[in-house]
Amino acid sequence: MKHANINKAILVMLLFLVMSSAMNVNATTTTEDETTETETEITTEDETGNEDDDDPNDRDVTVTVNSTYAEIESKLESGGTEDSFKIEISVGLEGVKFEVEFETESATNETEREFEVEFDELIEYLDVNDNGVYDDEVDTEVQTLMLVSFEPIVYTYDNSTGVPIHTFQVITTDGVFEAMVYATGAFADINGSVIAPTQVKIDVMIHNFNFTEVTSRLALKVELSATLETSYDDETEDEEEGRAIDEAAIDVIMTDMNGFFSWKESAEIDGVTYPVNSSIHEVTATESEIYLNYHQGSEIIHDPKIGFENLLLVGGIPIAEILSANILPISIGLAIVIVGVAVVFKRRS
Repeated sequence: MKHANINKAILVMLLFLVMSSAMNVNATTTTEDETTETETEITTEDETGNEDDDDPNDRDVTVTVNSTYAEIESKLESGGTEDSFKIEISVGLEGVKFEVEFETESATNETEREFEVEFDELIEYLDVNDNGVYDDEVDTEVQTLMLVSFEPIVYTYDNSTGVPIHTFQVITTDGVFEAMVYATGAFADINGSVIAPTQVKIDVMIHNFNFTEVTSRLALKVELSATLETSYDDETEDEEEGRAIDEAAIDVIMTDMNGFFSWKESAEIDGVTYPVNSSIHEVTATESEIYLNYHQGSEIIHDPKIGFENLLLVGGIPIAEILSANILPISIGLAIVIVGVAVVFKRRS
């Protein structure tokens, strides 16, 4: 009887240990933050623990920021190749500029791809031909607000959900135009949007624009510069992979991947969802102008993204399915262990 009680106690203890480990599966993330601060610059290194994490897409992120400039760089080493995804944000007379770069380096080869995106100005216009987009040769321009004067960039770091989120607030000195830029080294849900580690999400917010005409509309002018061919895409990679809906993009066509600037085809204006029409004009062989068009409102919130496609190591599967696929075999393994332990103790008793 004593042996039976001891065996039962050991069995209970083993079951407790097994179930405790099951509760912690996929929840272990190693994060190391090293912060060096000077009067104008903050550098943060964030390691996501690739070796222990189940998602091979997780990247190590480094952030550098001062009042007019921020750099987000994420790195991933796989199969003897190290790649670097970098976005530099700068504010000034050229508006809000995003310089986007992707580099790969191995023992025998090194490649680099890059393009630029700028948010330049807001244009109030009368839609003379009533086509829902700004046509500078046809429509009547009422006023233009150049984005040239900015408050210092504000950087915040949040790891409350277990996934480090780096946020940069860019706002004009008059408070009319604001962009919240979000970057992460892992898949993350940010304000209802799933963001991949090879892109940044931007919440564009236009506060209390001084419309002077009752029937006018507003256009945000965006410039995209690239030395390679670009094309319009009405179905983004995020849509194809099930991570987004209702998006369009300009793709920068590269040999083994695409750079992109994408945007939702709707915006929240004073709490109501309105369609966002867009028009693309090729200025030169390397430069395009994109006009994103909004209805009037006191608060306009829109959702663009910038990054690279065709880089994810697990393609075609939304992150929720990746996590589910990892949990299933682990659960089966734990069940086998529990049954095996129970059988052994039953035989011994």
